[in-house]
Amino acid sequence: MSKNKISIERFSPELAEDFKVINQAWIEKYFVIEDEDKRVLNDPKRYLIDTGGEILFARDNDSGEIIAACALKKWTEDEYELSKMGVLEGYQGSGVGKFLAKAIIEEAKKRGCKRLFLESNRKLKPAMKLYQQLGFKEFTNHESRVDYSRCDIVMEMFL
Repeated sequence: MSKNKISIERFSPELAEDFKVINQAWIEKYFVIEDEDKRVLNDPKRYLIDTGGEILFARDNDSGEIIAACALKKWTEDEYELSKMGVLEGYQGSGVGKFLAKAIIEEAKKRGCKRLFLESNRKLKPAMKLYQQLGFKEFTNHESRVDYSRCDIVMEMFL
């Protein structure tokens, strides 16, 4: 999918349902929805935006459809988490995930982020490959910050 066919948009209340639907789809496909998922997906403004983070969306300019979403969660002034990244099934493998992830990394840099981390699961092979291509490295000396039983890897990059 060419980049001129995709536009990146910031969170607005009318996009909250897209954020929920996109993320519920991949979580339910591979795992189960956990309490923390419900909290964040049901009120992303409160738990991500109002705490200093952002959510970016990818829109297919041909169809007008929101096809991907990714959150940037603020932990400290210079530490953020790449979170809740999902791409609608029909668009997976098209490059939209990488395009959106690069936009989130740029957003993190603009906000003064020095360490960007993510928590994921090794069985999500395409996601693992993407994170490595973007420059994330496994961080082994860690304790999980988020309460998801599905996470078995933490990766980080320094900006």
